[in-house]
Amino acid sequence: MKLKVRFFATFREIFRARETDVALTGDATVRDLLERICATPAQRGQVFEGGELKPYIIILKNGRHIQHLDGLATRLEDGDVVSIFPPLAGG
Repeated sequence: MKLKVRFFATFREIFRARETDVALTGDATVRDLLERICATPAQRGQVFEGGELKPYIIILKNGRHIQHLDGLATRLEDGDVVSIFPPLAGG
């Protein structure tokens, strides 16, 4: 299956892309996608903490927050668009 992944804010610098196409096989999940795209220790460190998604990172599958689906176990399908936002700061 082929997916489109979009990066926002500081993740554009960390992943060196605004968006990219990713090919996965079988019944892939959001966790599988993240494992695939986090190719460097720096990228893994920005996304994962103790093997789990860092708090406040927002991941949308076709515009729906994965928190309202099955979290990291959310199944992906061919043609999905996954958007990844880093924790937001400011005030």
